[in-house]
Amino acid sequence: MNTIQSTSGTVTFRLKQPNSPKETPIIFDYSFGRGNRLKYSTGYKTKVKNWDTKNQRIRAVSTINNREEINNRLKEIELKFIKSLSGLNENDKQNKEILKGVYDEIMGRSSSQQQTKVSFFDYADAFVKRHENISITADSIKLNKITIRAYKQTIKQLKEFNTKKKYELDFDKIDMDFYYAFVSFLEEKNLSLNTIGKHIKNLIALLNRATEDEINTNLKYKHRDFKRVSEKTTSIYLTVKEIDALYKLDLTFNRDWERARDIFLIGYYTGQRVSDYNGLTAKNIKKFEGQSVLEIYQKKTKKTVYIPIHPKIKEIMKSRYGGIMPEKMSDQKINEYIKDIGRKAKIKEKIITKRTIGGTMKEEWLPKHKLIGTHTARRSFCTNAYLSKMPIIDIMALSGHTTEKEFYNYIKVTPQERAVKIADSVFFK
Repeated sequence: MNTIQSTSGTVTFRLKQPNSPKETPIIFDYSFGRGNRLKYSTGYKTKVKNWDTKNQRIRAVSTINNREEINNRLKEIELKFIKSLSGLNENDKQNKEILKGVYDEIMGRSSSQQQTKVSFFDYADAFVKRHENISITADSIKLNKITIRAYKQTIKQLKEFNTKKKYELDFDKIDMDFYYAFVSFLEEKNLSLNTIGKHIKNLIALLNRATEDEINTNLKYKHRDFKRVSEKTTSIYLTVKEIDALYKLDLTFNRDWERARDIFLIGYYTGQRVSDYNGLTAKNIKKFEGQSVLEIYQKKTKKTVYIPIHPKIKEIMKSRYGGIMPEKMSDQKINEYIKDIGRKAKIKEKIITKRTIGGTMKEEWLPKHKLIGTHTARRSFCTNAYLSKMPIIDIMALSGHTTEKEFYNYIKVTPQERAVKIADSVFFK
């Protein structure tokens, strides 16, 4: 491994978890004296496959647009740290606190800030603010607006808990007692189990980052019972007949409903997530051997997929949008409108729903149209494609599912529907 030598130690950049299947932090590691080491977060994360261990840099990967910015910043940290060391006397070069101060200065953290203990809420607020303005990223370290909003909501709940329960919350008080108290507080507010779980997930993410940044040293939150709680929600899919009813519905009386319906149908006929199907433009249309296809970069999987343009998408574009895709609409508006559109299309089968709210399981029968959302389009595509006997490997290639187990857990097929499909196989002929 290449290392950067100084007169008193060795600077290395390495991955915190070199075998991690997910993104892992890039760590600044300085070895000095006898067994002394300074390990600090650089503020960047990357996938293991994108890290060049020998050169200690991000690899030249086409999907990482700002690779040079990241690598230049790592080089800058090296050079500034080594230059700063040259100005220290020999005793200071062996003083860990002074060396940490040098690194903090390079990273834009003043020494006065470091001498003052950073509280949990100060750190959480600063973390969100920093990521709202961050411009240099490695892979998906830059948080999207939805994630930042989710963190803000969690911090707001924690502050309310702290005020009402007079908890004096800080890093050192985050343990299992706090966990149960916070969960109970959220249950008292009649939040669903999955909403509570999302707040716990966000809290753990903040604590992990604070630990990486060496702000937090209390690891009691890593207890196996300090975990996100969740339950399976009632997920539906629309049958081919119901999709057809949506397609044929005359919505000329309400152009917003019409556009929301058309965007939803594009999601169905492509099998993509709403973040990928809402906002497609002419730039996404490519031609290969005379065949028009959609080229879509999936934000979640970081993969580019190519999808044949369904005849009904072509008809939607031709009949209502002058040959182009409908203009993007906010996900919230689509979710709001599509339920009313489903009602007008007479999608009214009664579905039983079960949710834990305020710590109590509640059952409710709802008309199917009230459960339609932006994600229903993708789930309906996967389920109907499976029932139509499209090869699973082809469905997964379009949807982005990585394993058959994940795919089978995702689709909504009744045992009866699966039996009918199996009965049509060669074995039963």
